[in-house]
Amino acid sequence: MTSVSKKIRVLFATRFAEMAEYRAEVVIWMLSGTLSIVMMLVWMAQAQTQPGGQINGYAPAEFATYFISTWFVAQLLVVWVAWELDYEIRQGLLSPRLLRPMDPMWHHYAAHVAERLVRIVPMLALLGLMTWLSGARFTEEVWAYPAALGLAALGFTARFLWEYTIGLLAFWTESSTSFQELVWLVYAALGGMFAPLSFYPAWVQDIARWTPFPYMLGLPAQVLAGKATSAQAAQGAGVLLGWLIVFWFLRLAVWRAGLRKYGAVGA
Repeated sequence: MTSVSKKIRVLFATRFAEMAEYRAEVVIWMLSGTLSIVMMLVWMAQAQTQPGGQINGYAPAEFATYFISTWFVAQLLVVWVAWELDYEIRQGLLSPRLLRPMDPMWHHYAAHVAERLVRIVPMLALLGLMTWLSGARFTEEVWAYPAALGLAALGFTARFLWEYTIGLLAFWTESSTSFQELVWLVYAALGGMFAPLSFYPAWVQDIARWTPFPYMLGLPAQVLAGKATSAQAAQGAGVLLGWLIVFWFLRLAVWRAGLRKYGAVGA
């Protein structure tokens, strides 16, 4: 255990130092993820034109709370591993990683976790500014905040595993990132980035409940907005844990099959 903990510390410290060197770029990445904020302005404007000042029970301030929460959770769920794997596999850069006594996946995972720590301070500053400007009102329930962070952690790990699996498709294709872009559209739509899931037709909601997307993005946002119960949060955590296990074994199967296919110099 001492050896394992030492490896984890060294790996994380190395990746954190690397991410800290690119902190300005991290802030730029963060500022580019403004889709939720754009949708917030659209829905707030729509609500103000309605006779009662509401749409499906959402007033402008509630739209602000929901979409700012969605923005915050989405920032915690950012994953870029599919692009890295696509490049490493096609260029043969994966070969030296295979010589190390550790699954290359953990190097990528540590980098993503370290990037969250670099991102957190400017992210909280922007969260406070947007809350002040929009009049958003978050829940006063204390349990909601660790619950939302727990759901975000499970959602991030699940997303990391499925995007890692997509990146591994570069063993067979010239560009695996095209698949990633398609999956992102489904993730954004069913996750609630465009609108709360309750705004969708019933048949779309029924389909979404069989996917991990509403539990990893929309549900934490609803928890922070005070529109989800602790029981719903616990149910969502169970669903995400189940999907996480599925994605883990799927990644493992694709990884092993891909290594048999891999033929870069030095492999």
